[in-house]
Amino acid sequence: HFDYNDVASLEAAVEQAGNDLAAVVVTAFRHDIARDQELPTAAFAKRARELTTAADAALIVDDVRAGFRIDLAGSWEPLGVRPDLSAFSKAIANGYPLAAIAGTDRFREAATKVYVTGSFWYGAVAMAAAIATISTLRDTDAVTHMTQAGDRLRSGLDAAAKKHGLSLRQTGPVSMPMVLFDGDAEFKLANAFCSAALREGAYFHPRHNMFLSAAHTAKDIDLALQAADAGMAAAAQVA
Repeated sequence: HFDYNDVASLEAAVEQAGNDLAAVVVTAFRHDIARDQELPTAAFAKRARELTTAADAALIVDDVRAGFRIDLAGSWEPLGVRPDLSAFSKAIANGYPLAAIAGTDRFREAATKVYVTGSFWYGAVAMAAAIATISTLRDTDAVTHMTQAGDRLRSGLDAAAKKHGLSLRQTGPVSMPMVLFDGDAEFKLANAFCSAALREGAYFHPRHNMFLSAAHTAKDIDLALQAADAGMAAAAQVA
């Protein structure tokens, strides 16, 4: 294994695998629960590409959680790195049950030599939902919309926290908000914040990243921030 964003650790893992290296599998960004999220550095992503290419191994990005929220071409596309294989699900069909592996011609050809089957492969509803979802995301510039909404939410949460004398850590992509309070190892502040915000009509998660969507409007963000203000007030009483 290797540590995320640690080039030396990645190089050591590849060297240890030697000729047995089949692939390097990595998430689109580090999104462990209950900890600060970590976006990949360009140096890390590009070194992963260099190492796998040199070893004739596959670079595989798990884009199940982040797919279609950072870039429609894949979450590492803005870094100038295209993996050999990418795994997608969640957003690909807007909630309908579907997962897909996208890859280069070399690996698509290899897949044709392996017999696999599935119980729900021929379900037309999820396939139709995926086509409609991807078309809508592309035609409406949804990634830009989600990013702008995320920027507004992040700045509004920071302002609300400062108003009530609290300190936040907001990490990861702005379209997938992760909100943690400083000095809140037991999540008492987070739980108070989320409970109070929920009573005001907005659902925040105390220890998991959240998801903005193309359906969120400016009014939705305003309402979320109004609820967040009540949540911050409640958290300040616990602090």
